[in-house]
Formats: sequence, C-alpha cells, structure tokens
Amino acid sequence: MKTKDQLIQLGLEGFKADEVMLLEEKMLEGAMAFQYRKKDSSIRNAVGTLSRRLMKLADGTLWEPKGEPKPDVAQWFRYFDLDAQGWRQFDVTQLIAVGA
Repeated sequence: MKTKDQLIQLGLEGFKADEVMLLEEKMLEGAMAFQYRKKDSSIRNAVGTLSRRLMKLADGTLWEPKGEPKPDVAQWFRYFDLDAQGWRQFDVTQLIAVGA
C-alpha cells in the first residue's frame, strides 16, 4: 500500500493523497468506480479491484497471475479493470474522482 508521505512527495496535496489511499483501500475490499486522465489527455471512467475474488475472466474462471510481479512504483496505481478483464495502471497525479 502507498503511504501518504510517498504520495505527497509526488506532489499530491493532502486531500488528493487521501483519495488515492481511499481508492486502494476500497479496491482491496471490492470493486470501485473512479476517473483519471490518460496520457493522451482523455478521461477514463474505470471500475477496478484489487480483490482476487473479483478478478474473473469472461469464462467465469478466476484470473491467475503469470510470471513475476512488476516492482511497485509509487507514482503508478495498478488495478484489475473489471470491464477490460486485465491489469491497467495510471499516474496517481492524474486521479480525478473516486466513486464517479
């Protein structure tokens, strides 16, 4: 989990750091809707999770990890996209809204 200090060091203000931490906390429990700005400046509405029990593929089987996990980088938030049924990531400084 990311710490508030790590997020503030990235330039996030206190309330924005709290939103990123809330998003991570809620995604560990279940699914959460949120918005962020992509690299191409478009807005992405996403529903994601960090809960293994919700990582189901189109055929109903649970997603299984393959290979070694990528190292955690404080600036990037990785999540399992429930619509795309795969892993995605975004820059935490581009988070727009949680629960959107």
